[in-house]
Amino acid sequence: MSKAVRVGFALSLFCLGATGCASESGEGPMGAPRVTTTFDVGAGPLPDVASDPTTNKAYVTSTGDDSLYVLDAETHTAAIKVGKSPGFVAVDPSTQTAYVTSGNTVTVIGIASGTITGTIDVGSSPNGIEVDSDTQTVYVTNSQDNSVSVIDAKTRKTTATIAVGDSPDKMGVDPGSHLLYVANQGDGTVSVVDPAKSAVVDTITVGNGPGDAAIDPPTRTAFVPNSDDGSVSVIDLDTRAVVDTIKVGDRPTAATVDPEAHTVFVTNNASATVSVIDSLMRKVTHTVDVGQGPQTVAAVSTTHIAWVVNYADNSVSVIER
Repeated sequence: MSKAVRVGFALSLFCLGATGCASESGEGPMGAPRVTTTFDVGAGPLPDVASDPTTNKAYVTSTGDDSLYVLDAETHTAAIKVGKSPGFVAVDPSTQTAYVTSGNTVTVIGIASGTITGTIDVGSSPNGIEVDSDTQTVYVTNSQDNSVSVIDAKTRKTTATIAVGDSPDKMGVDPGSHLLYVANQGDGTVSVVDPAKSAVVDTITVGNGPGDAAIDPPTRTAFVPNSDDGSVSVIDLDTRAVVDTIKVGDRPTAATVDPEAHTVFVTNNASATVSVIDSLMRKVTHTVDVGQGPQTVAAVSTTHIAWVVNYADNSVSVIER
């Protein structure tokens, strides 16, 4: 049975510096993307970040102090104590609920109250988590089990476990079809999962070491960073075929889309940069210097801000335009 646990909010104010960025093209109508703020966050390391477009906040997991940090661009931060060694995080804006992987479980957190309201068992070594707000479903990739756990957000129970490819990593949900695109790092594929059928309905071959699948609804495409190739595969969601390959930086690990700005942000872990891609032209327009070991990224389309977690130096870079 789930038990509600009250956790405290620790609020502190940081003095923050900013770093610059390098541009590869003209600034465009929104201006060139640049790092405006850098947060030093938690004891680290920092595995993941999620964003909430309704509050313009970011949520960063910190394994060293078992915390979920709540950030905004005005430099305030609150810390919510969660389960031991939190890993990956997803936020449901419609219910103001955060879902955080911890070991082989998912911790459910009421954001407004700072309350842990439940714990859900999943598979072995969760490596990514996503929420489909429309269907109230949470998805967790289990890298050692080669599976995806499907969780009913209302009952907080795992309703299905779906076999996918080798070493599934992060994933993306198409809000139109509610299909799930799972990047399988071990075999260079993306599994297309239909949750209604609890089955993989297609498998798409991409580059080597795919680590994420960022969905762009306006262009009906998915952007898949291939860490071993230094590239991003572009998938047409309707034909389920790779239609383009974009060269980016060294060891790209994650991607996120700002659909309103037709922009894709890709973290290049080994080159300490973020590649900024125009999703219409499918080309890199800027390269932004960030912290060391950028690992994951989340964007807020209402403010056109991207939050970049720098795993190697326990910081978060805020990119604005």
